[in-house]
Amino acid sequence: MRLSPKRPFARLLKALVEGILWASLQRSLRGVYLRGEVPPGPLVLIMNHHSYFDGHLVWLLGRRHRRPLSLLVAEENLRAFPILALAGALEAGRVREALRRLGREEWVAVFPEGEMRYPGPLGPLRPGAAWLSARAGVPLLPVACRVVLRGFEHPEAFLWVGEPLPPGDDPSRPLGELLAHLDALLARTHPRQVPEGFREVLRGRRSLEERVRPLVEALKRL
Repeated sequence: MRLSPKRPFARLLKALVEGILWASLQRSLRGVYLRGEVPPGPLVLIMNHHSYFDGHLVWLLGRRHRRPLSLLVAEENLRAFPILALAGALEAGRVREALRRLGREEWVAVFPEGEMRYPGPLGPLRPGAAWLSARAGVPLLPVACRVVLRGFEHPEAFLWVGEPLPPGDDPSRPLGELLAHLDALLARTHPRQVPEGFREVLRGRRSLEERVRPLVEALKRL
């Protein structure tokens, strides 16, 4: 089952799905923080994969930059939830369609590790993303991601956008180093401070103490 976003009902469903993704991020995370700049033009975006929210965050990145974005996912996942196609999901096997979208100046996102992994060093990368980049003649963009529970009640998400790589380049070392830099920065940053260079791009759910603090301060002034 493939849903066309051109149909009115499909457009309504698309808005509903995107609203659910936005609400999920806002209600589940304390915030999403971004470092780095995304270059203009078509891209093959590559990101490590270690959390439930990774697909949501890829979608958010495309939405923030107002770029059509397709995330390559396993066929069985999209077969089970075909409505996700309206939010940009595309079967990993539809290579020609991915190339067509890149040719239309869109983004295609890939989790090149090929699976969700326990947080840690970057795992071995599959060659598909580099092949797509080379075939379409568009840059690869490494993005390191961590969703971590630090000094607040709810987890926080950090996205570090790296420098674009030439089409077809091997992204293993650049993405691995970027992820290692992100982990090191988080490790040396106080759990209640925003790491250097990051800015909040989505404000999520505050901790209980943060929510009651205005009341406490008001009572102190009585």
